[in-house]
Amino acid sequence: MIFQLEFTLHIAGDASSLRQGNTAAVRGGADMIANDKELKVTLERIGRFQEQVAHLRRVETNPENYHSAVSGFLAEIDRMQLEVREYLSIHPAEVASTSIS
Repeated sequence: MIFQLEFTLHIAGDASSLRQGNTAAVRGGADMIANDKELKVTLERIGRFQEQVAHLRRVETNPENYHSAVSGFLAEIDRMQLEVREYLSIHPAEVASTSIS
C-alpha cells in the first residue's frame, strides 16, 4: 500500500512538471532533452526514482517482490540517465549551429 501511494505521488509530480512545460521528464520518447530547464527536471526525477528504489530496498522483505517492484524504476532511471548523458555530450554551440542549418 505504501509503495502504491508513493508511486502515485511521483506520477503526480511528473504530471505537475508536464503542466509547467517540462516535457523531458515525462515524455518517455526518443526526444533528447532540449534545454537546461528540462535537464534540471530530468535530474530531479532521477533523484526521486532513486529515492523510491532505496526506500523499497529498505522496506521490502521478499527479494522477489523487491525485484518486481523496482525493475520499472531502474529501467526508467537508465533511460533518463542516457538522455542526460546525450544532452551533456553536446556543447551549446553545436546545438545552435545545427539548428540554423
